[in-house]
Amino acid sequence: MKRFIIIFAFLFLAMPVLAMAEQPPKEVANITQAFIKGGLVIKGEGLPRKDAATPGEKMLTAKRAATVVAQRNMAEVLNGVIVTGQTTVKDMALESDQIRSTVEGMIKGAQIIYDAYDSLTGIAVVYLAIKVDGADGLNGQLLPQILSTLPQPTAPAYAPPAALPVEPLQPYDALILDIKEHAFKPALINRILAQNGEILYDPTKIAQNILVERGAGDYTNDVGKAKALLSERGAKNPLVVKAAGVVKFTDVQVSGDDAANIFTSNQKANFLEGAKVVFVLK
Repeated sequence: MKRFIIIFAFLFLAMPVLAMAEQPPKEVANITQAFIKGGLVIKGEGLPRKDAATPGEKMLTAKRAATVVAQRNMAEVLNGVIVTGQTTVKDMALESDQIRSTVEGMIKGAQIIYDAYDSLTGIAVVYLAIKVDGADGLNGQLLPQILSTLPQPTAPAYAPPAALPVEPLQPYDALILDIKEHAFKPALINRILAQNGEILYDPTKIAQNILVERGAGDYTNDVGKAKALLSERGAKNPLVVKAAGVVKFTDVQVSGDDAANIFTSNQKANFLEGAKVVFVLK
């Protein structure tokens, strides 16, 4: 008997933890916050059908109505996600049936992370969630469809100056871009440009598995948090650069000296190819 209890306890502890939250989560419907926090969390409320007779039927129809509202709200937020420049997901979905069906599939497949029903008021609430990174997130589901339809950038790739900066004693192995002084917006594709417009970092050129898993990089609102995020990926000495400006809200410009420094450091560590980049926002 004692052995059976021990085995049962082991199996119980080994069971996966359910994703359903016990308390209402905090809604994350702002695009910028979604990129910082790693995902969207959208709320919907609903009432029972008027012809629902039993308490159980009232609860089920109210939750179904709340799910439909949450899905509609999710669609509105997803359509506003910026792809690159001033192009949104909605813009691309209008031109591509494949992208439109992908967005619709994401909405229908969004995970319910919390639901509840108040029998006194008859109101049900449902929270849906979609991650940003990973195969089942925004990057994994949208980017493979979008990459094939994106026009090629007209700007040339970055051409380093003849005299490159002296390398530091401890090589830089990641990049932190401080953009707090500029009106910057996270997007599925955030590029880094030199001040002459040459492209220093284009996420569409990195390996697709890395792009799906990490996107253009990470997003936070503090340089210290940025260093912590990169430390989790093995980076010990990130290069911190203050942005010189922003183009079309999504492309970060850096000074000529910083562009040369980023290029030289990346030649050794290949951190751009690994998307070991963090954008620090307001």
